[in-house]
Amino acid sequence: MTHNTKAQAAQRAADLMANRWHCSEAIFIAVGEHELGDLSEQMIKMSTPFAGGIGGQHLDLCGALTGGIMAIGAARGRADSRIDDQACQTLAADYRNAFLEKFGSLICADLKQGACGELTRQATLILMNLLEETKNL
Repeated sequence: MTHNTKAQAAQRAADLMANRWHCSEAIFIAVGEHELGDLSEQMIKMSTPFAGGIGGQHLDLCGALTGGIMAIGAARGRADSRIDDQACQTLAADYRNAFLEKFGSLICADLKQGACGELTRQATLILMNLLEETKNL
C-alpha cells in the first residue's frame, strides 16, 4: 500500500464528513471500500448508530474509533467460530491504543472540541498504516 493510497483513503473519509456522513460512517466507508471493494447498504447502515459517541450523545467511544473497529472486523474478522480471531483482536487493540496515543482520549465529548473531519482523516490514516503493517498476519 503506497502512502498515496493511504492518503486517498484518509481524504475520502474527510470528504465524506464534509458531505454530512458521520465519523463512524466515514471511516467505515473509506477503509471498507479500500479493504473490501463495494460495501453493501446494510454494512454502511450498521455504522450509523455509532456516530457521536453512540446515538449522538457524545458520552461514549468516538465514532471514528468504533467505525474503524467495524472496518477491522469486516476486513479481518471471522464468520466461523472455529477460526482463530487473535490477529483481528490484536489489530483492534492496536488501533485503540494508537488512537488513544494520538488523540489523548477515546471519548467523543473529550474529542469534540476539535475538528471531527480532521480527526477522522487522521484516524483513517492510523488505521490504514496498521492494516498495511498486518496485511500478511
